[in-house]
Amino acid sequence: MKIKITPKAILIPTISLFLICVIVTAALALTNHITAGKIAENELASKNLSMKNVCPEAQVFDELIPDVLYEGKDEGGKAVGYAISTAAQGYGGQVRVMTGIVNGEIIGVDVFYNNDETPGLGKNTSNESFRDQFKGLSVNADIVVSKDNGTGNAQTVDAVTSATISSRAVAKAVSDAVAIYNENVGSSGTGGADDSQTAGKEGE
Repeated sequence: MKIKITPKAILIPTISLFLICVIVTAALALTNHITAGKIAENELASKNLSMKNVCPEAQVFDELIPDVLYEGKDEGGKAVGYAISTAAQGYGGQVRVMTGIVNGEIIGVDVFYNNDETPGLGKNTSNESFRDQFKGLSVNADIVVSKDNGTGNAQTVDAVTSATISSRAVAKAVSDAVAIYNENVGSSGTGGADDSQTAGKEGE
């Protein structure tokens, strides 16, 4: 028996499928619109907290380079340090780091985003025991993890156990922050650095 296919039999499923696609697309667009603002708000709050963590004496931060370099000032408007936001590729994704620098010396490092790193391994780069190794390091020498070969005067930090790539990412991000500081602040601001540039190590 031959089945006769009518235009109506084709049209109705086609229109139904089209409407479903339109509704789903609209729902996704609406959800993205609603959540985008909240995500941006949370990221800004995280970044502001991170700046305060690495430059605790600052009451306000003036943006010198959009989303990168911030000058921290006390209540009287005096510069008390700099907070620098940088990122480097880790094991699972981008690792975002805030570095605080005063008088040519690193006073704090905050890993404020490493959500794509492995729990219990790469995520441990946000632990204080790892971050505190950067405190007191100078802006005038390279910063690398201890198992890498740096220049003769390179400053080293011990990598998190079984998380060398993530540790390198943090060291590179801090080194990039130092380079930004040297290029844009140096001896002209709250710091006494020369123009030496630093670089971190990437990869295994």
